[in-house]
Amino acid sequence: MAFRLTILGTSSALPTSDRYPTAHVLNVHERLFLIDCGEGTQMQMRRYRIRFGRINNIFISHLHGDHFFGVYPLLSTYNLMGRKTPLHLYAPAPAEELIAKHLADFDIHLGFDLTVHTVSGRSMKKVLDDKRVEVFSFPLKHRIPTYGYLFREKMADRNMIKEKIEEYGLSVEEIGNARRGGDIIRETGQVIPCAEITHEPHRPASYAFCSDTGWFKKLSSYVSGVDLLYHEATFGADNDALAVTTRHSTASHAAKVALEAGAGKLLLGHFSARYRSTAPLEEEARQIFPCSEAAREGVTYEIG
Repeated sequence: MAFRLTILGTSSALPTSDRYPTAHVLNVHERLFLIDCGEGTQMQMRRYRIRFGRINNIFISHLHGDHFFGVYPLLSTYNLMGRKTPLHLYAPAPAEELIAKHLADFDIHLGFDLTVHTVSGRSMKKVLDDKRVEVFSFPLKHRIPTYGYLFREKMADRNMIKEKIEEYGLSVEEIGNARRGGDIIRETGQVIPCAEITHEPHRPASYAFCSDTGWFKKLSSYVSGVDLLYHEATFGADNDALAVTTRHSTASHAAKVALEAGAGKLLLGHFSARYRSTAPLEEEARQIFPCSEAAREGVTYEIG
């Protein structure tokens, strides 16, 4: 699988005895991306054997503590571990100022480069682009500036059929052209169709993270066609008025977004501590979007 998502925390602002605040780790071709970093994230990383050194990018949705408080001890731990690899953190303002003040207050001098990228705007923006994946931010509807993140795998080259390389005596240049989707046209006039000597690559995987947010019409367009949609479901429909007041979502709201977006699967999270069991929230969502599931901590979900 191209993408694998490990859930580290499923609780909202108030942690419970068995639910930690929000944190996810997305594995993209063995590169790890940390998404939100609530209190206790590094403890969960150790519990579920997430390799610290393979995380070079951290994405923060907003600066409420249950999504951000875990950054400070994680940076300290990285320093104590002797990290040298640069670390990139994406977050709304004033994340850079808050981190700088914390480091100064506690006399922490990082032995690695930390670059804070300020996420902003009222439209979808590309915030990271590398060989394998593109990451986009998009605005959410919360009480302070908040952003969701969409991870899209880039289309891979086509795969060569090994027997055909020998059969046609393909050169390195011809192989490269075929992998990019081109037919082979030789000086003799011989045409070797790309489809005859290659396999289609797998369909690119995608994952979207939406927390925290109230429902709004445009949200589904930001995550249209995504394979796996994580969407907060702080409340059930029994607390719809509270969800609207606090700019959070119910399980029904999350399911509506998934349905309108044509998502492959919906993963619910960010549960209020008032719900001892998440089963009613899961069932509520399934009434609207059958392929819904309440996220469970420590579980890794295959995407694509």
